[in-house]
Parts: sequence; C-alpha cells; structure tokens
Amino acid sequence: MKKNLDKFNHQDTIAVITSFPNPKEGAKRKREFNAIAWHSEKTLKDLSNYRRVIVLAEKNSYKGQSYFVNKNLGVKRVWSKKSNFSILSLAWEVLKMDYIKTVYIPFEFNLFGGTIHNLLFLFVLLILRLRQKRIVIEVHQVIENVEKLSKHVNIQGRILPAFYNLGLKIYYFLFGLLANNIIVFEQELKNRLKKYVPETKIITLSLSTQKNKLTNKIYARKKLGLPKKDFLVMAFGYINGYKGLDFMVEAFAKSQTRNIRLVIAGGKNPYLRDQKFYQRFYRNLISKAETIKKIILTGFVPDKKVGLYFSAADLIVLPYEVFMSASGPFSLALSYGKPIILSNKLIPYFKSADFRLSLKEAKLGLNDIFFPLNSAFLLALIKKIKSNKNLYHQLLLFSKSLAVKRSSKSVKHNYLSIFFPPLRPSLKGGETRVNLAYN
Repeated sequence: MKKNLDKFNHQDTIAVITSFPNPKEGAKRKREFNAIAWHSEKTLKDLSNYRRVIVLAEKNSYKGQSYFVNKNLGVKRVWSKKSNFSILSLAWEVLKMDYIKTVYIPFEFNLFGGTIHNLLFLFVLLILRLRQKRIVIEVHQVIENVEKLSKHVNIQGRILPAFYNLGLKIYYFLFGLLANNIIVFEQELKNRLKKYVPETKIITLSLSTQKNKLTNKIYARKKLGLPKKDFLVMAFGYINGYKGLDFMVEAFAKSQTRNIRLVIAGGKNPYLRDQKFYQRFYRNLISKAETIKKIILTGFVPDKKVGLYFSAADLIVLPYEVFMSASGPFSLALSYGKPIILSNKLIPYFKSADFRLSLKEAKLGLNDIFFPLNSAFLLALIKKIKSNKNLYHQLLLFSKSLAVKRSSKSVKHNYLSIFFPPLRPSLKGGETRVNLAYN
C-alpha cells in the first residue's frame, strides 16, 4: 500500500490534515465521527475529480489504516486525538512527501482534542511554514466570547472565560501569521476574524448547496414511522448546548396545538459524549423531551435517511442561542428546498449579500424568518406559517433562491483557485461556495 501511496508525492497533490470517515463502515461506526469528517468526505471526493488528494487522517478502529477512496483520493491514518506525539508527528508525515506544496486543514477547536493539542498543532504549522509549504486553514468557528457558549463548553466563572477569550484572540493572530490563507464561512465570521488576521489573507465562502431530490412526503413518513397528517417542525443535527434544543422542548411543552409536532433529528455530539457536563445536559434534555407527546426523538440520523427526514418535514427550525459558525443543517435545508426559520441570534446571516437578496426576492421581512427565543413568539410564528399558504410559499421561494446562489457547481474550481494561486484570478472581495455536509 505504501508504494501505491507514493504516487501522491507530487506538486499538484493536496495534502489534507483532518478527520475522515471510513467508506465501508455502517451508521453505527460513522456516528462516532465529527462534522469535520463529514465535510471532508464530501468535499475531498469532489476535489479528487480534478487533483490528487492525500488525507492524513485521524486513526480509529478500522482495520485498513491506509486505503484508497478512489484512484485520486488516498487516506493514511497517522494521528490520534489527544496524543501529543502523533500530533507532532504530522509535520514529519507531510515533510516526507517533499514534492507536495499545499497543505489544507479544515479546523475546529475540538479536532485534535483540547487546548494543549491545539498549541502543539501551532508548532506543526510553524515547521511546515519554515519548509515553505502553502498552508490553507479552514476555520469552522470564530468565537470571541466563550461565555456565550457556557452550556456547550462548560467554561464558567469570571477568570477562566476571560483567560480563554484572550487565548482565542492570540490563537487567531498566530493562525494569521502561519497560514497563507484562512477560509471562513459567512461574512460575519470574516468581520470577526479580521480584527486579528490581515484581511487580505481571509477568503469568505458559503456552505454550498446541491439540488437534492425530495421523496414523496407520505412515503417518507410511512418509511420513518412518523405521523401522516401532523405539521412536522424539524430541528436537525448533533445535539449541542448552543443549539437551543432545550428551549424548543420547553416551547413545545407549552404548545396547545394538537397537530403541530417537533422532530429532534440527531444524536450525541461525538466530541463531547464522554464529558460529564454534556452527559448531564443530554440526559436532562432527552428525559424532558420523552415526556412530551408533541416531540419525536430520532437519535443519530445515518446518511441514507437524511433525505427521508427532510422530505417528511414541513418546516426546519434553527433555534440557536449563538452564532459561532455557519450551520450545516441550514445548508442542507436549502439543498432540499425546505422552508426555514431561525432564531434572532443568527441574524448575522443577514450580513451576507446573497441572503439579503434572497429575502428581498421572496418579499420576506426579518420578522417572517427570524424569531426571538421566546416560546410564545416561536409557537405563534409556526402556527402562522402553517395556516398562511402565502407565507409558506414565500419561505419556500427564499430557500430555493438562496440555494441557487450557493450552488455547488463551481465549488471544485473555487477550492483549486485557493490551493493553487498561480491558476486563479484575484479573489479579493469575492465570495465562493463550498460543499459541506453536517449531521
């Protein structure tokens, strides 16, 4: 296998440091992977149609630690989460492929394990930069105040949050020194990051969409065992503290409308499931939800059932308590052409020009799509959408309009233009689209 992987040692190959799911494993094992892994799988498969891609991936229990996904996409499992030595060894793994010039890292703060491991990764980046590798970091979260994420990261008190906030700013600054380019998703995230990183290094992308086919709603509901006639509101994705699902549970506990039900389609966050604070949060949320007849819990949703759940749903809701990253479920909802409503904590989406234009084209106001985290307001908006066919149609039009603007048709070329700058026109001030998938 090693000899076969040697063909990837070429200047036009992209080396990628990331988590990556195993292609032949079922849902039971795949659920253990994070959102970065799902993103990497789908994005890199697309890129491999144009260039060779070698993935230096996280180790797991899969028997084959090196294998081909296709003839141009190879995976070599070389590092372990929370392992200081294996994270440092990433520098050596990249440098062994001396002809490769471009290193791409889809990054979020839990990728390698924790604070110490993220600091070690900075040392890896320093080594690669000194050896003149072109480094492109895709920052999936831009957080400036961890206090807003207290339920998600369990950082509380007065001194500790201040310490972490300072650390985050320094970390972003160091990313700016070490990376040739930094990719972020949505204009709001660029606005935050440019306080610490030269703006010329930041490229703003959007989570791109694909035109996914919907299954017949009646068939999808029958297949999933969902109610045939109820108006189904779905919250999709891993269950996390910042996503406002506890608010949704409380809201539906107060609902007096019989034929409106909430579907919570998602399972445990694989990063946090072993943390006691998260186990307590998850247990309390599920225990409460199980007592409410208007709420349906699905657990983890495997790839093959994602389309069925979106086909079965009437309305997608994102009740997030904080905007820290672009939402994968939001992009999926656009891909399936489903109407969406969002909490007003996500109103920074409005800073993106295509979002504003799609709202205008659909003749929607902010109050038609954004809601405050107040049970009465949320339930009233859902009821209004259910009964008002014109409003429902306008929300559909918004989703379809924005999906077209964020089409994945050019995604491969946009990525390549970032990784290989001599091939690209100027990207300054522009927006491109990226193909991402999250559960």
